[in-house]
Amino acid sequence: MILSPLQLRMELAYRRRVLFAVELVDAVTLERVSQGISVAAVGLRGAPVVNTSGLFVWFEEDFERLRRISIDPGSRPYEHVELTAQQVQRPLTTVELPPRIDYPFATGVTGLRGTVIESQVLPPRTPEPVRDAEVRLRWLSEEAEWHDAPTATHTDARSGDFVSILRFGPTEKPAINANGEVTVQLRVRRGEVS
Repeated sequence: MILSPLQLRMELAYRRRVLFAVELVDAVTLERVSQGISVAAVGLRGAPVVNTSGLFVWFEEDFERLRRISIDPGSRPYEHVELTAQQVQRPLTTVELPPRIDYPFATGVTGLRGTVIESQVLPPRTPEPVRDAEVRLRWLSEEAEWHDAPTATHTDARSGDFVSILRFGPTEKPAINANGEVTVQLRVRRGEVS
């Protein structure tokens, strides 16, 4: 008996099951990014595969061995990010990559660049920078309530320089004064102190 090609049974050559995936998003543009960035799952044997959608995907192994996810932006203008195993959602974890001080902002982005120092000193002394502090803008709503911007950044480990951005959700309404200005505060947190 001769079988025609339509009668042949298809054999599944290789099947992989996804353990979890990580989506990296530019916190300023909200676009997915993957090129030039290294992502590692500390504790797992396998390395991620970047799929055609730009997701970092790990395949089935013992999830309990996961200790943390480490995201190294390489030369891309984002901060290094670490996630604990408890922060990893299955099947997909989305991570907004905070901009570094060298991020090339486009026109229309509301943000602030600056330096956080311990105290003002007189020359020739150099002020002591505040290193690795969390920085976030806060904005005043129409209801006179303060709201944190969704993205926290950090001061540079050497200089204390930082960049912070302000982004509103579609239903958020900031208070705008007669000059068209928004009222903001800069919030700096070192350890548990802000």
